[in-house]
Amino acid sequence: MAKKNRIKIPRKVEEEVLFKANHTCCICREKYKDAVIHHIDGNNANNELENLSVVCHDCHSQITGSRGLGKSYKTGEVRRYQRAWEKQVQDSRKVHRPRIYYRKELITQIDLIVCEILASGSNKSKVEELFNILYELHLWRGNREIDSKILEGFEHLAIMSGLASPRIADLLADKIWEMCWHFVGPEDVPMNKTDEKYIIRCIGVLETLADFNSEFARGRKVAESISKSNENLFEVGIWYSKKQIGKAALKVYEEGLKGSFENGKMKFPSGYKILRKSLLKLQGFIDENKNKWKEILDYRKKLLKKYKPI
Repeated sequence: MAKKNRIKIPRKVEEEVLFKANHTCCICREKYKDAVIHHIDGNNANNELENLSVVCHDCHSQITGSRGLGKSYKTGEVRRYQRAWEKQVQDSRKVHRPRIYYRKELITQIDLIVCEILASGSNKSKVEELFNILYELHLWRGNREIDSKILEGFEHLAIMSGLASPRIADLLADKIWEMCWHFVGPEDVPMNKTDEKYIIRCIGVLETLADFNSEFARGRKVAESISKSNENLFEVGIWYSKKQIGKAALKVYEEGLKGSFENGKMKFPSGYKILRKSLLKLQGFIDENKNKWKEILDYRKKLLKKYKPI
């Protein structure tokens, strides 16, 4: 990717990146080495948190420098190192007593929180606070029953936000990815059939969001959030060689692109362009990880051919 003019990383973002990595290189993980913040995708203007990794000078040179006959670290490798290390740091900071004290009423509380999110749709800070409560329930008290109930709430929110509360939709798309980000690769976190179904169900929420956003709300920011989360989940499918996850992610693009039209006429051109650009980006994930997914590639090629540039 061609480098763009560097935009200074905001101080608060810089502090958050360093804190999440414990001010330690995510690759060699050697403490007390001088560290820098690296833009994973090579775009110096992209200061999104997930695009920033902490690396030492030695490892940074192996990412950006010429290696002769040796192999440099690839983008996907750095991203996996980043997520695996941040997960390890987060796990090391966990305390035994959670900040949330729900007991038998926990399931009912989840329903109430979802209802409150809908009722607070115009108050973004309140909605963020409520989403964070659900995420902490997943993080601290998460089990299959709790996570399933949270996803059930997200499925309901995906429909309602697409119809009447678009301000909720982009936050929901981001939160869906957070529910799955701990799958950092089979070497660190195994994935069984139940986990795979869980991720596919999460992608199903994105599919609903993409469909309703393109057809009704038509929010550009929502389309960007859906695309970003979907790219991450597709990449998880690549890492774990789970083709069903890849298929589910492609279905998100299909529904979003299809919903951009009404009676054969384009009604959501900005969302259409965002989704198609994201779909094109998936090729890099496949090539980089050397996965020969003919069925997935054919499906993707079919979508790109059907939904040509406008």
